[in-house]
Amino acid sequence: MRRGRVFYFMKRLPKQFSCGGSNQFLRMSLRTEFPLDAVVRAGSLLAVYEQKEPEIVDALNKNEMSPRHAHALLKAQLRNELSRFLHQQSSTTSLSDAEIDERVAALQAENSALKAAIRRKDWTAVEPALSAAGKATSIPVSPPIAPDLGRRAASLQRQINEVEIEVLEGEDVRVAAAHLLSDDENKDFDRFIKGEITVSAAVQSAIENATSKDMANKYSGTGKILLEFWGDVPLSTVTPETVKDLMWLIQRIPSQHGKKHGNNRFVKDRRNATKREEIEFADLHDASVRAEIEANEMLPLTEKRARLAESLVPRLTMTTVEHHLDRLHAIFRIAQENLGYSGQTRFLTHTKMKQYIKQELEKKKDPLLVRKDKPKNRDSWSHERLKTLLMSPIYTGCKSKSRRWQPGNVIVRDANYWVPLLVMMLGSRILEILQLKKTDLIVHNGVLCLSVGITSEHRVKTDDSKRFLPLPRLLIDLGFAQWVHSLPAEQRLLFPSPAGGADIAAIAGNFGKKLKTCFKRLEIADWNEDFYALRKTLSSALDDAGVPESRRKAIAGHAGGSTLNQHYTKRNVSTLKSELEKFDLKVSVRYSDKHGHPVIGACDLVAKPSAIVEVELAADETASAVRVTSMQCGKILVDAKLAEMEQRKSQTRSCKRWTPPEIAARLRSISETYELSLPQTPQRRQAVENLMTFGHDS
Repeated sequence: MRRGRVFYFMKRLPKQFSCGGSNQFLRMSLRTEFPLDAVVRAGSLLAVYEQKEPEIVDALNKNEMSPRHAHALLKAQLRNELSRFLHQQSSTTSLSDAEIDERVAALQAENSALKAAIRRKDWTAVEPALSAAGKATSIPVSPPIAPDLGRRAASLQRQINEVEIEVLEGEDVRVAAAHLLSDDENKDFDRFIKGEITVSAAVQSAIENATSKDMANKYSGTGKILLEFWGDVPLSTVTPETVKDLMWLIQRIPSQHGKKHGNNRFVKDRRNATKREEIEFADLHDASVRAEIEANEMLPLTEKRARLAESLVPRLTMTTVEHHLDRLHAIFRIAQENLGYSGQTRFLTHTKMKQYIKQELEKKKDPLLVRKDKPKNRDSWSHERLKTLLMSPIYTGCKSKSRRWQPGNVIVRDANYWVPLLVMMLGSRILEILQLKKTDLIVHNGVLCLSVGITSEHRVKTDDSKRFLPLPRLLIDLGFAQWVHSLPAEQRLLFPSPAGGADIAAIAGNFGKKLKTCFKRLEIADWNEDFYALRKTLSSALDDAGVPESRRKAIAGHAGGSTLNQHYTKRNVSTLKSELEKFDLKVSVRYSDKHGHPVIGACDLVAKPSAIVEVELAADETASAVRVTSMQCGKILVDAKLAEMEQRKSQTRSCKRWTPPEIAARLRSISETYELSLPQTPQRRQAVENLMTFGHDS
């Protein structure tokens, strides 16, 4: 099918994949507008789908029962019956002697029938009881019943019938059933009758007892994954092995999961794909990409792996997987504290989890197996990006408050204006800036300062985050102090809008997402050089300027010695001010009569234009071809293949043959006038950096 100019692959899903619903389809972009390419790619994707479908169906149809699940089913079977006996025993109505004799005779006949059924290995008589137990525990039970489970269920049912006979003859149910219960269950019979603690109850307890709204949302997210993969099973059925299997599935979840449902302010009824569906869709996409790359026999293995690392669907980072494991343990621990759960609360360490995942990947012994994730390696902002931000319409004049990226005559001095400057100039955390009050602007030892995290209502990361930071000259020249004094008397926070109605832990994230949209419009958004990387930019600049590490740590709010930063920074504000002034953005400020306050007039940072470096890999993971392209005009600055690779039959474009020293010299020459943007793939980046060592004398 076609949407706009792009072709899409569409395949109806079987009911096993669509949760029993009809007319559920797998839709994937073929990423081409050419019909012939679309036909080839759709055929390749269909072949991969048909290859994988039997494996998926077989996995869904497996009917294996773990020992813990079997034990939970039998306990539920016993609980259901004892609950019925207890209800009858507590009832005000009573049976006549004839009715009791008739029921006892029926139970004895049922026991005889069960005994005969056990000999024949016929478990149909206990199927209803096991099905009811399965519904109570969310453990699926489907015929045929496994012999071991059937025998145990039939034997238990005979003992339950004996208990019922004793209860009918006047014995208390607690006494009659004592031999079927453990010591703990006998001590708290009512707790046993109430039922086991399930995953949903534990997750709800964790949400209700969370320390913040943000933490509650995180518990909810992890809880949804537990319920999807495990079901609402009793906590007692969870083992280290089931947690390992869960972590294996979680690390396969795409990093963009839950974000492609298509709902917006106009459309709100589109169904979210389940995590299993998203995993399967990503696997199908990856298999299609792999088939296309693997079919190119002219590429060396290293180039194939590098292309796979660039084209596969990114999965959750291991850090995120570790967070889910930590929250799983927290959910069990909170259930122990608040619900009376008495089982295991910690199943795996981070190290054992990563070892298990590594072992599972190594079992495949596949040279093209690549697990792709997309971690954020925050880099300092380039001079070009800093200059673009400082000379953007946010600071020089925008069209309106809601159109900050469009040039105009309006300058709105609010959080979007001041927070990037404060983070850039002070190296503070975003949340620290967003919590500032008017009274946090102080003068100490004759220096205008901001007190960060000093008062009790501030939330800070550590005690070392509490500190006094002197205002740099740029912020003073832009009239920051005058702006603070001009705020309404009833307003306490400097930036109340980002904090309005949000949990304090989510303020920074919400504000960062909003500003990211503006940065995209200004064309300065970058995966690694993001808003949070501005903090690192200051630290790197001060390091280059020779500022001692202890002072850099004090400014950033990191632990740097035996003296807390709160005391060190207050005592040394004058010294820290002179150190902060070493981060010179070469900004000139002028007073604007039109706006009634100082504005940025110019930024003289020497900003090199950016150039993208692309590289192809040889079999030994060195560079075989290099292309450098200007990001501004698209001009190709160099397009070279290494002379040593001349004998290789390659499908790459025809270009001049270069020796490694020649290419290295050319790259160094280009880097004098351009900011080189190296490949994000580690193998390709390392190949470029290795290539530039040729002829490098210092």
